[in-house]
Amino acid sequence: MDKDTAHTQRKFISDKFDSENLSSLSLFLYESLLVVIAHSKSGNAIAAANLYTLSGQDDLEQSLASDELINAPNTAGKLYHHHQGFTLVPGMVFNPAHSSLYLGFSTEVDLEKDEVTYTGIQNNSIQVLGTSSKLLLRQLDSKLPELELAHGAAHVLDFFLSHTKDLLDQELFIHAAPNSIYIAGFKAGELVVFNRFLVYEEPAFLRYVFVVLKQLAFDQAHCRINLYGNLDWVHTSLENLRNYFKNIHQPTPAQQVSYEKGAENFKNTQLLEAFWHQH
Repeated sequence: MDKDTAHTQRKFISDKFDSENLSSLSLFLYESLLVVIAHSKSGNAIAAANLYTLSGQDDLEQSLASDELINAPNTAGKLYHHHQGFTLVPGMVFNPAHSSLYLGFSTEVDLEKDEVTYTGIQNNSIQVLGTSSKLLLRQLDSKLPELELAHGAAHVLDFFLSHTKDLLDQELFIHAAPNSIYIAGFKAGELVVFNRFLVYEEPAFLRYVFVVLKQLAFDQAHCRINLYGNLDWVHTSLENLRNYFKNIHQPTPAQQVSYEKGAENFKNTQLLEAFWHQH
């Protein structure tokens, strides 16, 4: 396999793809996966998407250096960086000058190495704070000098909060991604917990779900659990989970983006990125 494509997992390219016709990029970086989405100038449809599996920093550097979308004549883009270090702050008390202080209560922040990010969701009623490595940002700056930053939790929580009509009194939303899950708990329609966990085996998935259920005093048999994403990434299946949970569902996300012909199969990845509109 060619060295420059050794870490490419999958590519989705429209039939009439033209790198000169791209308006912006959306990048989603997980611990073991990089997703690069290209939006067209005409209607902001998804024109292409590249997925790279990552096993270390060298893989990431190689993917950034060789990806044809990142290296196309773009200047605009947005990076959603998924990792464990983030926190939520109510918008009504948020002061940007204190961002690193808020974040420091939940994760270690090194201002010499990290860039602190904050992203408002739900009309800025919630601010999602996180960090991105300054080294990573320097690597991207020469290619995407107008790159915006956000923690990936902002993308996921905004998606969850947009799907909260007709909630039961006890409801969980779970987003499965490569070796990780986000869990949001809603009690009587109100968000009461939101967290992210690393999952490398099915027992870990079950343990974290049971911990959240216990924390919220939810009834295991009646709490409705909504699963989004490919369960293979978290080493379980709907069939197995139904042995533990009776009110469990795997709905198809409402599609909020359009695709140029030929790129539609990106939806088969079951990533939220394939359905949710990148703001």
